[in-house]
Amino acid sequence: MVRWSDGLIGGLIAGVISALFFIIVGQQFNHDAVLGAYFVHFADAAFGSRAATMGPLALLFGLFVYFVAAAIFGILYGLVAASFKPMWKAPTSAMCGITYGFVMYFVIEDILVPVLGVTSYQPLWEGLVGNVFFHGIVISEYITIAFRRNVAAGA
Repeated sequence: MVRWSDGLIGGLIAGVISALFFIIVGQQFNHDAVLGAYFVHFADAAFGSRAATMGPLALLFGLFVYFVAAAIFGILYGLVAASFKPMWKAPTSAMCGITYGFVMYFVIEDILVPVLGVTSYQPLWEGLVGNVFFHGIVISEYITIAFRRNVAAGA
């Protein structure tokens, strides 16, 4: 009853919400000089040290990479949820979302960042809160809602 497309949509919604979190935190706590400077670091993987001087192009590319990753993580969650009932049944779905957020954080920070050669300046609390509460839980609850919608529609 859960489709990969539900994961895609949930991942993109969670991506928007977590992106807003990282933008707000970047401005209010990290005092980033550029709005959305967090996303410019994603462009480092493709453009290297030139990304900091590319201005809005690096920011747009970084946002694109961020949303592609959010979509991929969403699809993966949807595929696993299709065969694992606790991921789309409340209240266990929230715990699955929290767990998924932790897994996402460690995959990003410990695998993707070193492999891509991106510099990570993000404090631990910011990464964990952003990935667990503003991405993991959002996608898990969207999948729960999508499951209920699919059942009601008879799909």
